[in-house]
Amino acid sequence: MARRFVTPLTDSEQQMLTSAYHQGEKCALRRRAHAVLLSDQGHTINQISEILQVRRDAVSRWLKQWEASGLDGLIDKPRSGRTPILDEHDYQRLQELVAEQPHQIRSLQARLQEATGKTVSTVTLRRALKKNCFSFKRIRHSLKAWRDETDFRNTQGLLKALHQREDQGEHELYYFDESGFSQSSSVPYAWSPIGKPCEVTAYSHSRRLNVLGFLSRAGKLVSHTTTEPVTTETVIEAFDQFVVQKDPDTFAVVVLDNASMHRSKTFRRKMVEWMSHRVHLIYLSAYSPELNLIEILWRQMKYAWLPLSAYLSFDRLCDEVCRLLDGYGTDHVINFE
Repeated sequence: MARRFVTPLTDSEQQMLTSAYHQGEKCALRRRAHAVLLSDQGHTINQISEILQVRRDAVSRWLKQWEASGLDGLIDKPRSGRTPILDEHDYQRLQELVAEQPHQIRSLQARLQEATGKTVSTVTLRRALKKNCFSFKRIRHSLKAWRDETDFRNTQGLLKALHQREDQGEHELYYFDESGFSQSSSVPYAWSPIGKPCEVTAYSHSRRLNVLGFLSRAGKLVSHTTTEPVTTETVIEAFDQFVVQKDPDTFAVVVLDNASMHRSKTFRRKMVEWMSHRVHLIYLSAYSPELNLIEILWRQMKYAWLPLSAYLSFDRLCDEVCRLLDGYGTDHVINFE
C-alpha cells in the first residue's frame, strides 16, 4: 500500500507551522501542526498516530485539511452550541433579585421564573451568579454602620504615621486586646471523608481562658492569661506587667479599643503613671476592630494554629494556648506587610 505524505512544505509554510506548534493558543492546533511537520519529515500516518497517541483516521483528516485549506483547515471553527437560557436582560433582573434575597437559592429560583417565565435549575442559577462575579459566602457581622467614617479615616492616618515612626526607630508600637478560649469555641473548617465529618465534643458549658495581649508588628508578644472574668483590675494588672517587661529606655505606644474597662476612671488614673514609664496609650476610633492588628493573631490561633486535640479537655486547651503564646515570633509569625 502506498504511503501518503503531505506536499513538501515551503520555507514560509514551515515557519508558520512551527510557530503554530510552539505558540498555538489551543492544544488541538499545536498537535495538528506537529502532525503536518512530522509528515513533511517523512513519517508515515501510522508513525504519526503512534507518536501523538491519536487515531490514524484523525491524522489522515488533518493532512487532508492542511492540503485543502492550509493553516485555516487546522483551526477549529466556531460552533453554535446551545442557545443560553438567560439573556442580558435576565442577568440584570437576576442581580436585582439577589440584592433583595441573597441567601435563599430556591426562593431566588422561583422569583426569577415568575419574573422571566423561564425555568432554570439551581445549578444553572449558581453558574449564572458566578459568571456575574457573585460568590456564596457566610454573611458577616459588621460594626461599620455604627462608626464615624471621618474618625475612622483619621485613625487610619494616625496609625500609618505611627508605623512610619516605628520603622524609623522613634518608638515601639503595640496593639492591645483581650480574647477568650473555651472548649465551646468555634472550631475551624477541616478536610474529611465524604459522609464522615470531623467531630469534636460539644460542650454546653465550658470554662474560659482569657488572654490579654500586646502585639507588635516586629514579632514581639507580651501576654497575660487568667481564668477569671476580665475586669478593669485585670487589664491594669496586664499593663503593669507590660511596663515591668518593657525596656525602661524605650518609648512605647499602645493602641487599644474603647471597651468600658479601658475607659473607666480607675484605668485612666493609671495612664498617668504608665506615661511616667514612657508608655503612651492611644484609643482606636469606635467600632473599628479591623484596625487592631492583634485581632489577626486571635483568628490565627483559633482557626489555624490550635490543633483539634486542644479541645479534648480544658487543661489541654490552656496548655496549647500558652504554647502558642510562648512560641510566637519563633514557631509562628504573622507577616503584617
